[in-house]
Amino acid sequence: MVYFADITPKYDRERIFRRLHVEPDTNAYRYAQSVFPSLEEIAQQQLCMTHCYSVEEDAPPLGVPEVDRCKYRITCLSTCSEGITKAIAKLLDQGDFLEGYILNDLVNEMLFNASDQMNRQISAAMAEKGCHLTRRLSPGEQELGLEYQSVLLSAFRDIPAVSHVRLTESYMLYPEKSMLYLFGADPSNPEISVEHDCGKCPNTSCFFRSTEGPAACL
Repeated sequence: MVYFADITPKYDRERIFRRLHVEPDTNAYRYAQSVFPSLEEIAQQQLCMTHCYSVEEDAPPLGVPEVDRCKYRITCLSTCSEGITKAIAKLLDQGDFLEGYILNDLVNEMLFNASDQMNRQISAAMAEKGCHLTRRLSPGEQELGLEYQSVLLSAFRDIPAVSHVRLTESYMLYPEKSMLYLFGADPSNPEISVEHDCGKCPNTSCFFRSTEGPAACL
């Protein structure tokens, strides 16, 4: 069964500026402040985020013991439209680099924060069934090879809202700004936080990565 998460987009302008090293009381900061409203509008019009998750009971083994022993396998997908990546590319191609970098980071933060919201909703739904989640597992990280992207994405094969999401020949997600990952859920699991902590994440090249700790992803 596939469920859609109820998400309220969130982001922090000052945190975005800090990540991009746009320092207060500089011309770059004042310019960034002046263009931010128009970039917010582009994001709101073209981001078109979708956040959904599949819940399978007694699913066939995946080859990941931590998940396979659980009663439920939960596969999560957060994605956006192709239009927003084109909007970012257009700004960069025409030489509006600061605008492009700000929009890119704004979109990253909105997508990541929305994914965290979905994870909290999943955790609450599983708690009602007397289950707790495992740690989050993502293809290309820990023991999951990128080829698992194909297996996970198949959980959403018949869902029109995410039919635009596909894999490249090297198993990368398209649109680029998409996230695909899974949890196990079982009554025997200890209760752990589903809040993402970039400081503990092994994917040091992730474009969502923050250096400010778990609170930066809320």
